[in-house]
Amino acid sequence: TNLELEISNPCNERCVHCYRTCGHTVHGFLSQQYVVHILEEVSPLMSAKRKEILITGGEILLNPEWQKIVATCVQKGFYVTLFTNGTLLDERAANFLAQFTRAQLKEVQFSLYALESSVHDSITKLNGLHQKTMRAISLLRERNVPIFISCPAMQENKTSFPQLMRWADAEGIPSCVDLFIFGSSDYSAQNLSHRLSFTDLEDFFAVSLENNGALAYIWGSKSDVDPATERFYRAACSSLCISGDGSIYPMIGWYTPLGSIRQNSIQDIFLHHPLLQNIRTITINNISACKQCDLVGYCSFCPTAHLTAHNGELYKVDKDFCAYVRLKKNFIERRDKLLKMLRGSCDV
Repeated sequence: TNLELEISNPCNERCVHCYRTCGHTVHGFLSQQYVVHILEEVSPLMSAKRKEILITGGEILLNPEWQKIVATCVQKGFYVTLFTNGTLLDERAANFLAQFTRAQLKEVQFSLYALESSVHDSITKLNGLHQKTMRAISLLRERNVPIFISCPAMQENKTSFPQLMRWADAEGIPSCVDLFIFGSSDYSAQNLSHRLSFTDLEDFFAVSLENNGALAYIWGSKSDVDPATERFYRAACSSLCISGDGSIYPMIGWYTPLGSIRQNSIQDIFLHHPLLQNIRTITINNISACKQCDLVGYCSFCPTAHLTAHNGELYKVDKDFCAYVRLKKNFIERRDKLLKMLRGSCDV
């Protein structure tokens, strides 16, 4: 259902929290020629209704053929999402993206960590990048190109991201804030010192309830999940990630090599690789720690947290992630009770 193309392994930022970087994702750019080959191979496997493709990196605009790649994906009927930090996006690039319709280009997603340049640049480790990212956002908004803002929350921006959320909401810009940083994909956990503590999350919970719960939507709600049928590694069960050097992986952040587009058939890997066949059979009930867990309806079951915590080993859960989900459940229940009381008193 979804193809992830990391068309550029290198990145021009050095973000302190980044979980993607590892030995497998340092060098390489996918060429337009290889992208044509990839799309021809995967098209028969994908839904006829809408073939979604994520073009990401690294930083995609470092790839000298990025515009040709985007145009090729659109021409072949793919619904395109771009991930970028925007620092290299100029007026010519904005004009290029403005030519596509909403049926062709879903959105351009930007990494933005704060409205304050000092906070944003402290995370990217390079000065002056916040100004460039904000300019890119402005260029696309002027041209009515759909954008999305992604903001991982961490120690460096823990007092700043709520204001970023308020700004995005006020401007009508779709956004998400990730409150739980995943461990780095090289299994070193070197980035986890930047993760928010539970005390930080408790502080933000209070902030999220301000102004009649204006930011309280971030906690989500309980969903109906059938542990007997829901796949534990669901994000990797119906997708593939192809990196800049042509390597094939299950998904972004899970860099266990499955093969290479230079030596292997993508269709054969997707349909027959033992690892993929195995994870498609693993339901929530097959994970002993999850089988009787009361958090199932609150859990996102993102494989990355569990895999990076256990060197890619299957059937194991990240206890820190589970503790975060338990806290999230607590917040959801408290939020719903408090907002019901608050709005009830206002009605009176």
